[in-house]
Amino acid sequence: MALWSRKRDLIYFGFFAIHIPIILLVDAVPILPSPFDNTISRELRNYYITTFRDKFFEGPAPGWFTSFMYMELYYHLPLSVWALGALLRDDPLVPIHLLVFGFQSFLTAWTCLVEVWDWEDRSLAEKRNLTSLYGPYVALGGFMALDMFWRLRKKLLSKSKQE
Repeated sequence: MALWSRKRDLIYFGFFAIHIPIILLVDAVPILPSPFDNTISRELRNYYITTFRDKFFEGPAPGWFTSFMYMELYYHLPLSVWALGALLRDDPLVPIHLLVFGFQSFLTAWTCLVEVWDWEDRSLAEKRNLTSLYGPYVALGGFMALDMFWRLRKKLLSKSKQE
């Protein structure tokens, strides 16, 4: 079945297509090898810091947040590249991979939001702005994980009925 007719997969495809440059140009910049250091990523990151005042990006990040950056670079990036092709092919492994990805994205973004709302040196408006950035990752991650869970459940139950 073509990707255009699979609306949820089309949304996931769009997300992964956007997620790859965000990882490389903003999120993982501090941990990328120096050959990847460039003016565009520095300017985008500075714009983000100035506009959103995200403490995770302003100075040295907390250890747990740095580990999230490594997850993005070494797990999200390869999976996102794979997912683009896999969604186009309607690969049977999509549900298991996107279940893990969705849950991990939900949990890490939720953790960030909990921390943001605990910051006492940010205004309510600034916290709302950051929520508008982290919130979609919480929502899409949770939705993706549930969607993939139900897809896998359906396949497993139909297989067990056949046996």
